Amino acid sequence: MLPSSREIAFHTAISSASVANESTLQIIDNQCHLHKIDLSELKILKSTPLSSSASHALFDYYKRPCAIGQNLAYSACSQQGLEHVFNTNAQLLSTTTFRYNQNEVVSKAALSENDCYLMTGNERGRSYIISPEDGTMQAELPVTSDAISAVAISEEYQRAAYASFSRELIVYKINSFSIAFEQKLSAVIEMMTFVDEYTLIAITRNGKILKIDLYKGTVLQEKLLDQNVWPSVMVLSHSKKFVYIGTRESILFAVYVKTLDTLYQVKLPYNGVTTLSRTQKYFIMGFKTGEVLFYNHREFEELFINYIKLKQIKEACLIFQKNIFLMSHRETKKIYEYWLEEKETIMNLLSRGEIEQAQTLAEPFLFHPKCKLEFAEIEELQPDLMALQRYIRSMSYAPAYDLVRLKPELAKSSLFKQIETLWSKSLQTAQILLAREPLLNKEAAKECLHAFLEVEEKKPLIENMLKRSGIFTLAETAVKEKHFSFYFRLVAQNNFLEATPLYQKVLQVGERLQHETLKYLEEKNYQQSLILADILHQFRPYQNQANRLKEASKALLILEYQIERKMLFEAVKTQDQYQLQSHYTLIGVLEEMKKAFHDQQIALVEAKEYEKVYKNIEPYMKISICKYQIATIMKNIYIAQFQDAHKEMNDAIDWEKSFLTYLQFFPMDKRLSEFAKESQKVDVLQHIIIAEAPNEHPIYPKKALSYLKSPAKKMG
Repeated sequence: MLPSSREIAFHTAISSASVANESTLQIIDNQCHLHKIDLSELKILKSTPLSSSASHALFDYYKRPCAIGQNLAYSACSQQGLEHVFNTNAQLLSTTTFRYNQNEVVSKAALSENDCYLMTGNERGRSYIISPEDGTMQAELPVTSDAISAVAISEEYQRAAYASFSRELIVYKINSFSIAFEQKLSAVIEMMTFVDEYTLIAITRNGKILKIDLYKGTVLQEKLLDQNVWPSVMVLSHSKKFVYIGTRESILFAVYVKTLDTLYQVKLPYNGVTTLSRTQKYFIMGFKTGEVLFYNHREFEELFINYIKLKQIKEACLIFQKNIFLMSHRETKKIYEYWLEEKETIMNLLSRGEIEQAQTLAEPFLFHPKCKLEFAEIEELQPDLMALQRYIRSMSYAPAYDLVRLKPELAKSSLFKQIETLWSKSLQTAQILLAREPLLNKEAAKECLHAFLEVEEKKPLIENMLKRSGIFTLAETAVKEKHFSFYFRLVAQNNFLEATPLYQKVLQVGERLQHETLKYLEEKNYQQSLILADILHQFRPYQNQANRLKEASKALLILEYQIERKMLFEAVKTQDQYQLQSHYTLIGVLEEMKKAFHDQQIALVEAKEYEKVYKNIEPYMKISICKYQIATIMKNIYIAQFQDAHKEMNDAIDWEKSFLTYLQFFPMDKRLSEFAKESQKVDVLQHIIIAEAPNEHPIYPKKALSYLKSPAKKMG
């Protein structure tokens, strides 16, 4: 089942691994050595110790005091309690050093996708988020009562998570310094990863995989992988459709993220999977025994794709016996699409009692867990499908609908769709008859619907329609005379009108009106768009859109006046009040005016006209859409003030308080870090612990500088 592979053996367990730019595999082993492997030739390029004083203990799955990302590596292997971040690109130099976990054993560490954040967890239940670039602490997370068992961090989703041996799981919002999820689970979490901003996948010690909805604060799904395995590593596929799980028993599982169903599982040749990485060519696995395996997960790919294109499903499935990894190939989904095409035929065969033929048709698809599950469900429905077939042949639709009510799965069958199609045609014929001659054709219309008169779901509609047959004439007259408000009142009172062709035609008129209104808005003809929006308001299904278009037309008329007279502040307030979107031409003009104003203020900051800039931007501070631009300008002012004070060698500055003032309004960023390095104040910055997120609605002071004491006044 496994494809061809190559391997490299090390003398100690593989602790951490990552792929850099598809060309280099970076590995940290249990003795804290960093190895770089060229993936084109599969040879070791460099092996370097990360610590000269590392303790060479036996490998422990729970103690992994190192992490490796795209360009950075973290190590807490030093016996002196020092933690180092190294740049792996060129010379292996320690870029930053810190001691946040001094006198503690780091149990888990992780770097975010682009190395912007480092997260550590130690055996005392403490966890920190650190900027690896300068070593400054971004957050100290709430302390838990036992050792940290797993950490995960994502800069894309601004989320961090840690789990502990006390079975606690805490998810933290990095950007708002708040807890997004907190729960005590039934088992210890071994590994976890973020699928998106609101979804976390975790695997517990007892082999249970969990999908957690962070928005709702609940465990959405949980499924037992295998009660006889002990998970040791987990990674998410690039497509985020699958999660791969390795175990101490050397079994690899591939699991669907959406359903948590197992796609496949396979036994690996060496003991204890510790790392998993994927490139375009290789599926790379590290082991406790020191081996690194490079599986060619695309072997037989071309042959597999050709079989799929030719719809030779059985032959395609036989390739899985040579390369099981192709089961998660993007082309495999086409097998499921072909299954859906055959599913209707299989259901029809079962409904006629032709079970062996149905099984023969389904057999090539049954490797696929979803197809296998769906076929099992269809087999269970076989007696009901046969009953439904009998009802259709005898035109006994009332018991057919009763059966579908009891077995909702039947509603998806082609048999039931046949009944619904017949109902739609019968209803349409009856409505045409009633529209022509409401009184004379009433019996003929009733005869058209005779087969459905006893169907519980249809009976009220049929009776109401026959009783109020004159409504059809009234509705047609209302549309002819363009009384659309009255027409939609009739529809609201007589829902059977929604099934008429006339209703669909009126909706098309509404759609065209909406399109024309939008066209006039884009052409800056706001008076005409206002007139059409008023007409559109008569169409009840489009009333919300009509209200928005009317509001936009009025707002753009006001904005046009303000822009013509260069009234920037008033124009920005109008844009904010009406939440006008950027696709309007006028908004593009306004954005250019805003950019010109912004550039003027930045030029004044460079000229050290801080008071003048503050006075210019102060009126805009309370306007929400100006939030980002104002923040950029104030950031420039504060950094410029810091640079001025440093150049002047002002000893009266309290730099810790000044940095804290800055961090009340902005997150730790590159500009502040660069200033701290230039002015040799990194140690001051590293001592600052940020307890709260920057204020969402800030009132900026004119200065960020704080003084140790008030400057003495000169005596005149």
